[in-house]
Amino acid sequence: MYLMYIDESGDTAPISQKGKNFLVLTGCILEDSKKMEIESKFRAIKNKYYQNPEIEIKSNFLRYANPDLEENSPLKLMDRSKYDQLESEITDFLKEIPINIFSIVIHKSGYWAKYPSQNPYFAAYIFLLERFQMYLKEHDDSFGIVIIDPREGQVEKHFIGKELEEVHSKLRWNSDGFWSNCPNIIEKVLFSSSDRTVGIQVADLYCYPVFHIFEYDKKKEDYWRFNDVTFPKLCRKGRRVNGIGLKFFPEESKKGLNYFIQPSS
Repeated sequence: MYLMYIDESGDTAPISQKGKNFLVLTGCILEDSKKMEIESKFRAIKNKYYQNPEIEIKSNFLRYANPDLEENSPLKLMDRSKYDQLESEITDFLKEIPINIFSIVIHKSGYWAKYPSQNPYFAAYIFLLERFQMYLKEHDDSFGIVIIDPREGQVEKHFIGKELEEVHSKLRWNSDGFWSNCPNIIEKVLFSSSDRTVGIQVADLYCYPVFHIFEYDKKKEDYWRFNDVTFPKLCRKGRRVNGIGLKFFPEESKKGLNYFIQPSS
């Protein structure tokens, strides 16, 4: 059995309302037998620096934990050397744990030029589940379960659980011209908030670097969290990552983006 934990970076707000340019949905896949091992290692890091194994560690909390930065963070440390150690330990943890990643990048303006009334979150979710289905078929025709935080949006969290359940059910039981059937994904989508779920916190730590690369139009090598941590975990066929572990939509919006100008595979 495989578990896929999903988290997002970016938003679905209109650009005219100060929304971001991109929405990224990332799924972290692990064998259920590895869950306790991964969770125990993460809890040990939390306990070492915060004496609280339940504290939530997310990408923005971690970045702003740096005492040299003015931004507030519930993870703020007062000693720069300790912050550097925390950053190093979490980086090593993310590099070493047995996880594979699929990440979906939606260029919102390009998407709405094609589908002006549709929520890009659901398109990203469909692309993600189709890839999870392929992953399960390739891994001994295994079964999988999806766990997600159903709150979308960066500030005002909008509960999208009901709509997401409908999309999830259609993917499991039906197929049409836009999506493929996903019979190896069992059960309804499971909802859990990130503050209570280690897997979703880990997904967030891998997800933000993908968003950063596209939102700030950088090359793969320009942001170490993406190049060194997230990119090596992206699923691939041979050396090919683009279109496999990293899906960008729509294709027309790739033009001119620094990530695609380089031979990043």
